[in-house]
Amino acid sequence: MKNQIISLGEKNQKSMVIDDDRIIVSSKSYSAVDGLRAAAEKKGLLESVKVIPMSGIREVNYNETTSNFEVKYSVEGKDKKETIVLEDNSIREDVVNTIATNKGFTKSEEQESKIKPLLFNLFGVIFIPVLTWVFRGMAVDAESGVHYEASGRRSGIKQLLANVVETLGPTWVTVIGVLATVYMIYVAYRRYTHPASQFIYK
Repeated sequence: MKNQIISLGEKNQKSMVIDDDRIIVSSKSYSAVDGLRAAAEKKGLLESVKVIPMSGIREVNYNETTSNFEVKYSVEGKDKKETIVLEDNSIREDVVNTIATNKGFTKSEEQESKIKPLLFNLFGVIFIPVLTWVFRGMAVDAESGVHYEASGRRSGIKQLLANVVETLGPTWVTVIGVLATVYMIYVAYRRYTHPASQFIYK
């Protein structure tokens, strides 16, 4: 995967190239490696370019449940990290192995902490019923002739959501909310009893 353009999948990450001595990440899409390398040598107002020195990389890792990988490195004595999202996640292991081989890293596998994903999923278990209660109230009001009118930022999206809620009615809003809550409970249980693997190269 060296010396070729690797497409990335974030708004501020579009292209990457792995060289022997550095990794270059740009917010602009490139079709040629030379163009991306040239961008690393100059500063542009319309482009964000990050250069990660290969000599400073201390660790590369990823979680099997995510679509990204993380590079931990040091620059001028400061510890930094960069999360990189690939456009095609199927090549993630090849990309990570390329960096690891260049650094002489070995691969290890750990089970992620159960607490962090559990807390995240429990937040969903609590948040969904609250949201369901709010939406159900809007649907009940709509049946009584009181219609929600959105204003402010993102009013179009808010109004669209309100229209969907009013169309569904209180019964279907409740049913969907209950099903979503049950699903989140299941996800929380599965994640707690089957923690994901964290792959670490260093």
